[in-house]
This record gives sequence, C-alpha cells and structure tokens, in this order.
Amino acid sequence: MTALHPEPDWTVSAAMPAMSLAGGTLRFCRDERVQERLEPGLKLVLVLDGELRYSVCGAPARRVSGPLLHMSLCQDAMGMEHEFGAHKALRFISLRTGLEHLGDALRMAPEELAALLRAPGGQAYADANLRVAPAMQALGNQMLACPVQGALRRMYLSGKALELTALALGALQPAPSVAPAHGMTRGDVERLHHARDLVAGNLQDPPSLPELARLAGVNVNKLTTGFRKLFGTSVYAYVRERRMEQAHALLAAGELSVSEAAYACGYTDSHFTKVFQRRYGTLPSSFAPRG
Repeated sequence: MTALHPEPDWTVSAAMPAMSLAGGTLRFCRDERVQERLEPGLKLVLVLDGELRYSVCGAPARRVSGPLLHMSLCQDAMGMEHEFGAHKALRFISLRTGLEHLGDALRMAPEELAALLRAPGGQAYADANLRVAPAMQALGNQMLACPVQGALRRMYLSGKALELTALALGALQPAPSVAPAHGMTRGDVERLHHARDLVAGNLQDPPSLPELARLAGVNVNKLTTGFRKLFGTSVYAYVRERRMEQAHALLAAGELSVSEAAYACGYTDSHFTKVFQRRYGTLPSSFAPRG
C-alpha cells in the first residue's frame, strides 16, 4: 500500500498498458494516518519488510506484516486509510493497473480476478493477503536493487514487473491435485512448486538443474521427472515458454526494441528472433515501438 507522504524511492511506468510501479522504503517520524483514494483497478503490493494497518470504507482495520503479498480489486472509486507506526521502515513494491486495462495488461476480465479473490458477485472491493514464496521475495529485492540506470532501468523493472504479476496471480490459483499414479508425496509436490517459483523468479539467469534441485530439496532425477509429470513440460521448456510470453508482452506494449526485449528475457538478439518467430509465427521486429 503506497502512502502519499513521504514519497516512495522510485516510480516508473511499466512497458504494459497503464501499469505503474513504485517501490522503496517508507519511514515516518511519528505515527501517521494517511488517506488514499482507490481508483478502479488492480493493486498488487509486495511488502518485503515492515508493517502497517489499512481499512477500506470504514471497515475494521487489517494488519499487514511483511513478507506478504497484498492484492486488491476495486471496481468503484473509494477511500482507504493507512496507519503507519513511528520510526518503522516499510520496504515494498507496488503495481497498479486500471480496471479498463486489465484485459490488455493481464488478459483477464475483472470478473475472473474477482473470482480468484473469492469475492461475492457484485462486490465492489475484494482483497487477499498471501504468504510470500522465496522466489517472490527474491524478485522484489532484485527490483529494489535495480543494477542499471537510464533507459535500461525501465526495461529491467518492466520485465521484473511481469514476472511478479505472474507469480502473484499464480499464488491465487488453487494447488493442482496430483493423481496417485504420479507416485509423488505432498512434500514432493510442494518442493516441485518451489522449484518452479525459483525458476519463474529468475528467467534471465535461471539456476542449473543441479543447483535448482539443491535449492528445492530434491535430487536431479526427481526434479526432471516430477516437474514434467506435475506441470506437463520440462524445466527447460517451461523457462523458454515463460521467456517468450514475457517477450511478447513487452513487445506488444510497443515501447521496447527487439534488442531490449531480448535482453530482458535472457536471450541474445539472433537466437531470440528465431525462437520468437517459431513460437508466434511473426518476426519480433513487426512490433514497432510507439514514438
């Protein structure tokens, strides 16, 4: 939840339709209550450290303590109040998309998001506060420690914003059931989901299979065979498909060059062009940046 004062460390318009980003560390010298006007749309806030309380339209206040993911869907403009404690730092990443642009930005209708948030039909506001997976925490820290400046900064943050949005929406999805024939325990399934999250959180430079297996707590054979059984694809193919989806979204927004989109997704220029054309049947250069 982005307070109006003091300002976040940085804000940027992402290379997605009407998506805005903000992030940094907020500190207040005394206890503060800050009023915010919620505009219709989706708000996603990754709270890495710190805590606050918030309430919507006079409802009882809810406490948020990081690490935590807050997602809300607002279908009518309304008021929100934030309560911040004195001398307590709040590290966060905030993403917002207007209601009218959800279809362009996320390929989802407001009704679909409301269903994921388990909102009753016709409810104007719904939210969820979810536990944060390690991959999502790592992604948020990467965004706050953005290693590049200038035009590359926007490109880097845009790519990470797409990953963060995908992970956040994925966190709302119910865990898939696993048939006994798969021969995997609940623990195996959880470790494989963790492996997928680790890969999704670092598409530019994903860990090797041995390293990924070590981080997920399984052996390489269980990682490769279990990943394919559970997700219907290999680890390598999953990375490739996610990279292509990310590149297509960046280019479709019309604000990045082919080279910039390739870099953001972990490809060299020439290889990217071949893979993109094979996947989508068109050259990436057909997406001309808007002037």
